[in-house]
Amino acid sequence: MTAQSLGIAGDGDDAFRSQVVGASEVAALFDASPWLTHFELYHRKTGGISTPEFGGNERIEWGVRLEPVIIEAARERYGYELLDTPKRFDNGKGLGGHPDQMAYCPARGGPGVLEVKTADWLVAKKWGDEPPLNYLLQNQTYQGLAGVAWGDVIVLVGGNELRRFKYDFRPKLFAEIEARVVAFWQAVRAGDAPTPDFARDGDAIRELLGEPTEEFADLRGDNDVDGLAADFLNAKAAAKDAEKRAEEAKNRLLFKIGTAGTALLPNHRVGCALTKGSPDRIAEAGEIIKGRKSYRRFDLKEIV
Repeated sequence: MTAQSLGIAGDGDDAFRSQVVGASEVAALFDASPWLTHFELYHRKTGGISTPEFGGNERIEWGVRLEPVIIEAARERYGYELLDTPKRFDNGKGLGGHPDQMAYCPARGGPGVLEVKTADWLVAKKWGDEPPLNYLLQNQTYQGLAGVAWGDVIVLVGGNELRRFKYDFRPKLFAEIEARVVAFWQAVRAGDAPTPDFARDGDAIRELLGEPTEEFADLRGDNDVDGLAADFLNAKAAAKDAEKRAEEAKNRLLFKIGTAGTALLPNHRVGCALTKGSPDRIAEAGEIIKGRKSYRRFDLKEIV
């Protein structure tokens, strides 16, 4: 199965993606994307760093494989009439994307867009009443690009629960999305790179800088660097101390629990059973695959 048949960018899509801010990337311009920052998006589009290849990512691959199944299930359950769906949308001003499915909803009396997602149950549990903001911005982007009045986010949770979130088009929000995209491309043309989010952009910064040279950097005239160095050392020391205190607390708990594999505390539950090991085995003549030693795991959860 090819990357194109999985819905992953091929040659034509690579060129398109490099020339637009995609609907799934819009959230970076609102500091609302969990996996992409404004800084990284800028340097992806300017070619300073690479856009990740999605081939080989199991989560993305299975999401793509399940997409037609989820759409068909949504059609049966919610009464959508599936419409011909363009391969891509482009507003001509640097905003675009690849929609999942156009559909007609008899209850609404008009066409709209379906955006399909999969989510682990524990992840979806943290959402609350609706998906995270990056999904909602993506949904509004597709509504605006398609010129429709509604868009639904269809989520398969945990592989066995279908959820639907319904949204009407919000013209003011889409106008803000378009304005931020226009400003983004203006900054690209001007070479005005955004400031990194130093808590999140470490990998992007390292890729952008490339391999170090033999050059010597003398920063003794920079008044900020010693403070940053001290912050780093203090944070490392605090993390080491926290790890030591966590290990001590764990061992104190195990000492109190004794030989039991599970313990119930006033406000917590502890699982500390022994995991099964595996013996060494011979794969081929002269080749020994080492086994895995058993160990006592430690799983502490707060009782809500």
